[in-house]
Amino acid sequence: MKLAVFDIGTNSIHMLVVEVRPDLSFEILDHEKDPTRLGDGSFERGRLERATMRRALEVLDRFHKIANRNQTQRTIAVATSAVREARNSGEFLGAVFKKTGLRVRVISGEEEARLIALGARSSIETRGARSLVIDIGGGSVELVLGDGRVTDFLGSFKLGVARLTDRFLHEDPPSRKELRRLEAHVEAELKISAKRLRRSGLRLAIGTAGTMISLAALVSQDRDKRPLQQVNHFEFSRKDLERVHAKLVRTDLKKRMRFPGLDPRRADLIIAGSTLLLTLMRLLRLKRLTISDKGIREGIILDYIERNRKGLKSRPGDRTLSLREKSVRQLARRLEYNEVHAEQVTRLALELFDRTAPLHGLGDKEREILRYASLLHDIGHYVSYRKHHKHSYYLIVNSELDGFGPEELQVIGRIARLHRKPIAAGKAGRKPGKRGKSTVKTLGAILRVADGLDRSYFSVVESIDCRITPGKVILSVRARRDAQLELWQAAARADLFERVFGRSLVVQLDTEKARVKRGSV
Repeated sequence: MKLAVFDIGTNSIHMLVVEVRPDLSFEILDHEKDPTRLGDGSFERGRLERATMRRALEVLDRFHKIANRNQTQRTIAVATSAVREARNSGEFLGAVFKKTGLRVRVISGEEEARLIALGARSSIETRGARSLVIDIGGGSVELVLGDGRVTDFLGSFKLGVARLTDRFLHEDPPSRKELRRLEAHVEAELKISAKRLRRSGLRLAIGTAGTMISLAALVSQDRDKRPLQQVNHFEFSRKDLERVHAKLVRTDLKKRMRFPGLDPRRADLIIAGSTLLLTLMRLLRLKRLTISDKGIREGIILDYIERNRKGLKSRPGDRTLSLREKSVRQLARRLEYNEVHAEQVTRLALELFDRTAPLHGLGDKEREILRYASLLHDIGHYVSYRKHHKHSYYLIVNSELDGFGPEELQVIGRIARLHRKPIAAGKAGRKPGKRGKSTVKTLGAILRVADGLDRSYFSVVESIDCRITPGKVILSVRARRDAQLELWQAAARADLFERVFGRSLVVQLDTEKARVKRGSV
């Protein structure tokens, strides 16, 4: 089914059109955004300006027509801080219904926080650790602490960047006195909650929404000297933020609008954002922050799916999968992979990984990476059989899979690419570090052999065993029927394996198993 979500925020209005699949995943079909600035001046006056209301109505009407063209079957519209606090919100909501037919639900700060956390955690693998989700909006800041199942703290604070800018920052650039007053206000509002959060033992902090992403883009330019390439899982430290903040507060609006990586439409609000986040990180004693590219809109979608689970068909077993494996399998199905072959190669690759553990010394983390690379190694067939290994690499590294950072996707993509041919020097995008390069070669060597062991795509090989000698690795294959093609192909793909492990690979049929079969005929 197709679902449209409207998010009427203080700074921007967003509209998402998604298709909810039978496995309860969803794909974004259309995304529209307009920096309407509905909340400009509203917090000081307590009312929405008529000019901005007219502008918002035009935007919502246009977005609603786009949703209708997409033939959506369900529409959900929510409004947050600016509409929530305005005395004339009823007038605005009535005008929206009259013009578009949209029934907008004004959600509380606590409900906003819950939905934000639901969305943000859907793209970051927390592995059950207690994580703090921080959302800096135009009118409010939401803080949610929990492990994804139990929420320990949920709060909404009237500290959004539009609100703080209107109240505290009037000079350009802001004076030291203005900045000190802003910091003191944030500290006074958050001090008690920060103390409680520090005592809770949070292990991960996740930032989401536009201000966070803008600050991440500025850090990427300042620290890494390049544009922000992937939002999800981007990390920066408090020191990184301090350097960016010091530059921001020294420049006027005209210069800030030209900062590489900063949307000029956020230049007037970004100092309030950096001051707020820096003060919060100091209060919480946070050293690092991880960015999520999902938030309230994705939370609304996930909440709808959960509430309507009975009416939506789900794939058995998917509910128990980790975030990372679920996103990998959803990508594979979307690209119409050969599931039987992928599962067989994955099983054999993991078995070979375990059998050769004395040689490579890798652990659970690398085993998990091999699992995902094996499941995805052939998705390039969706583009073309010819050079499909290269297509697999491209699809993986550009997929922005939930739960994975860009470096991990590079590693997974390179391993998948190696199942057919080695990567030439200088090819296949940015190279991983020295340790990552070694992992790629080792796991790629294992995947090449495992893929060869299912050359016929008939899952002939039942199991494998390894005997390691000083000069050889003897791979004994147990098969349910003739496996000559598999034996030949595995041996033909032994080149990288032999270079990595410094031993020749001998692939042979398990003679004891073969004798049993011959005797039973």
